[in-house]
Parts: sequence; structure tokens; C-alpha cells
Amino acid sequence: MLKKISELTDQEKEQFLEATKKAMKREHGVDWSFIEKKMQAEIDATFDDEKFAKMDPDAAIDAAYARKEFKGVKPSLIDYMLWSMKFVTKSEYVEIAEK
Repeated sequence: MLKKISELTDQEKEQFLEATKKAMKREHGVDWSFIEKKMQAEIDATFDDEKFAKMDPDAAIDAAYARKEFKGVKPSLIDYMLWSMKFVTKSEYVEIAEK
């Protein structure tokens, strides 16, 4: 089922995250812990004023969009991941498995 990101419940976000973890391992052979560490480091740098100021200009552009979207408040990993997907794909929708 396709669902608008802004309408996802916390349970659906968790369901989406679990499906993503499994897909990363199955389809790409990448352990989720590796991805999670990289994403968390990106979030931490984006919402840390000192690290943000020292970012590569290309990375800083995307980080500035994230800071604006979340009004300067560091988001959860799943919220950042969903925002990143929307930012890259320009789609407001994600696939959620129906139960």
C-alpha cells in the first residue's frame, strides 16, 4: 500500500524501517548497523552548528535543507531517513506492507 510520508503512524514508520533493514541485507548484502552508524553521523553533523559550519559545501546544501525541514531540531533516524527519501525522489509516498 502506498502511503503519504506525513500520514504515517509511528507503527507504520517502524514497520517501514524493519522492511528497509531486511531489504538492505537481502538485496545489497549490507548490514544495517553499518548504514545506521553512517546515517546517525550525518544527522549529528547536520544538527551540530560547529560540524555544519565545517561541512563540504555540497554536503552543506543538503544539510541546510534538512535543518530547515526539521526547524533545527535533530530528528529521529527514521524521520530523517524518510525525509531523505522524499528529498531525493521528490515523492511524498512510501510503500508500506499491508498486514
